[in-house]
Amino acid sequence: MTLLGAAAVIAVVSSVIVASEQQTSQAAGPGAVWKNYGNSNIQLNARKSTDGSKVAVCATDRQLNSPRNQWVSYQGRQLITGGQEYRSDEKTFEVKYQQKGSTVVFSAGQQYQVAYLLGKLRSAIDKGDPELAATVYAIHSLSGRFTSKQIASDNIKQRARQLLTEATSYAGPYRIDTPEIKVATGSTQGTLALPVLQSATGYPLAGLNETVTLLGPAYFSGKNQANTLKLSSSESVQEVPIEVTAPGKVEVQVTAEGLPPVSYEVWEHPRWQDLLIAGEPTQVSANAIADAEPRQFFNVKTQTQSRMISQEKGNTLTDEITVKPEGEWGKKTGEDSWQSVMVDLAVYGPFSSARGPGEIPPEEKPVKTWQIPATPSNAEEAKDGVRISNEKDPYLAEKPGFYTFVAAVKRSSQPEGTYLKSDYVPDFFEEAETQVVPFTPQVKTQAKVILSRGDKILTDQVELSGFPDDHPDFTGSGKWSADEKVVQNDLYCLPQPIKDQDAKGKKPLATIEVPAKNGTYTVDKDKDGKPLSLKRLPCKDTYVFVSTYKGDTRTQAFRSSETETSEQYSVPAEFIPPAVHNLLAKTGGNFSEVIGLGLLAIGGGGLLLSYRARRR
Repeated sequence: MTLLGAAAVIAVVSSVIVASEQQTSQAAGPGAVWKNYGNSNIQLNARKSTDGSKVAVCATDRQLNSPRNQWVSYQGRQLITGGQEYRSDEKTFEVKYQQKGSTVVFSAGQQYQVAYLLGKLRSAIDKGDPELAATVYAIHSLSGRFTSKQIASDNIKQRARQLLTEATSYAGPYRIDTPEIKVATGSTQGTLALPVLQSATGYPLAGLNETVTLLGPAYFSGKNQANTLKLSSSESVQEVPIEVTAPGKVEVQVTAEGLPPVSYEVWEHPRWQDLLIAGEPTQVSANAIADAEPRQFFNVKTQTQSRMISQEKGNTLTDEITVKPEGEWGKKTGEDSWQSVMVDLAVYGPFSSARGPGEIPPEEKPVKTWQIPATPSNAEEAKDGVRISNEKDPYLAEKPGFYTFVAAVKRSSQPEGTYLKSDYVPDFFEEAETQVVPFTPQVKTQAKVILSRGDKILTDQVELSGFPDDHPDFTGSGKWSADEKVVQNDLYCLPQPIKDQDAKGKKPLATIEVPAKNGTYTVDKDKDGKPLSLKRLPCKDTYVFVSTYKGDTRTQAFRSSETETSEQYSVPAEFIPPAVHNLLAKTGGNFSEVIGLGLLAIGGGGLLLSYRARRR
């Protein structure tokens, strides 16, 4: 359906159509040079200004037509809009021939229909009769103020009724609902739903010019990134694809132009006929604003397992990391590839003992850091996680103690185009992230015999070093066991020649325990507190101390060798001079039963021996 005419602008804010508030007014000044169109004999004619700017019809005033082809200045003007009634001016309007007065020509309820029909005058003038006659007849029929000469044919009346029905359906005020911006979070692709342009009664108005403008970080798809689109109004919702380029507010403004008028004017003259002047074409607009977020934000966490490999010089520490998304791994904005996540890997240590998992103490500083990117190469990795490691650049731990990794993902470390919802920092000192480079305790010993109350006591001086300073106070934590408390010293009697591991499988003469702690300890009693007396623990061969330490989570086990001479002691053999040996043999004496030895003298190359022997 073609909609022609002229009307005032309807302002639309947030899709609510509001007619501009206008009051009925009178002012001097309007004028025109008129040319008549149509059949004047039946008074169903109309006028158009010679410059083509105005079209008019009699306001049912009974005064004479103004002169043709000459300028006519009008003394008053009323603007009828927004559902106002038109009441004539008693100074310029003849309600009957030769009788001026004021009357309601058109009621308030007829205002929009009158404006609509006046808007059709221009095209009716162009078409001529019977369209023009029917249009004028339809306008005047709304007032019911026909003259006796306004005798219309049945065809004209039928067409007039059609026009009145049309005006009822398609008259203003006009409205357009709020357009809808549809852009899913994390997507650059969206649509713009353009609502249907409607009359006051809800009839769609199709074929009118619409201008759609996008403001903000968006443009129309496939339109050379244009942000303005011109199209025709439709009887149904139209969806237009759009692209969002960046986060921000996207605004759409929809303006429909060329709608039928929604107002009209009355030009008033005290001598000539008052005229109904068609209004200007109407435009309506609506706008909508939506927040657009094309970036895909997501969260990740790390699953880790540290490794330690012993080397000739130190131990290499590596961390195997799986970076897993919580939900879906975000893709690059506007692309079909995944964002790269930068993992901040740090190793801390060495610590002499373990501690429970928790936050990273602020005073602790890493001994080495890495930044390792994780980027899915396929959908499977984007779902199950990306595996990364520092194996190409391991940390060489040269000192003993606990070392712990922390594989964190921080927003501040991410490259441009990576959007994380939040930081992920795992616990400090997680078991899977902690390795122990064991301490290597050392032992130095020196065995000797001391005299104590006529007895010979075997002693061993044990010097322990290389334990952690707090050893053996660590009571254990998680997978890490408590410290081994003692170093065991076992005393054996072994025959010469002594070889390493000779004591294995043999029962010790005595067992001694010393604290597994750095320091020097003198051993002269067994673990039951009994002295290491040579009389109580006789040995015809060699006494040998063997130090054994079982080791624990943070210290290595050790065992001293039986061949260490500092750990050996042999009782000196009894020396019997040959002459004494002969005498004892002749007398039947026993050297062990000698009860006294008076004098041993050497002189003049001879040997004198004074003794007393017990005979058998």
